[in-house]
Amino acid sequence: MGKALLHGVTLANAKNEIVNGEELGQDKNLFAIYFAADWCPDCRAFQPTLNRFYESTGGKLDIVFVGSDASAEDQFTHFTEKQGSWWMASFEGEIRTQLKRKFGICASAEVDDLYPITRQGGIPTLLIIRCDGEILDADGINSIKRDGFEALTKWQQL
Repeated sequence: MGKALLHGVTLANAKNEIVNGEELGQDKNLFAIYFAADWCPDCRAFQPTLNRFYESTGGKLDIVFVGSDASAEDQFTHFTEKQGSWWMASFEGEIRTQLKRKFGICASAEVDDLYPITRQGGIPTLLIIRCDGEILDADGINSIKRDGFEALTKWQQL
């Protein structure tokens, strides 16, 4: 994947605007990867909290959604109807699989399809990472629940 974790990767938002992955997080050298699916009750419960957090930051934290939905249509509907105005890894592209394998994050139902993978966690997971892929916070969900907007300030100081 090169020096920048998302180098050469094209991501889209709900408005079908595109961005080159290596451009994400350049101002603060960090961004988030959100692993989730609409069928997951814990994901649905956390989603409004993440949306409020994102709005409270004024979009200062780039977020990339990596879906575990059952189909491209399900993922797109989940993304456009329930998530913020951040970025999504394409359902059809290799980047979804690569990120799940690299970080070991996926739904338990995906483990066999993602072999070889060493599963480190399930969904929902919010990783806060540097642009080169170094993990700053593997438990971004609890950081947001505990610290609210201050979580962003803490991550920026790491």
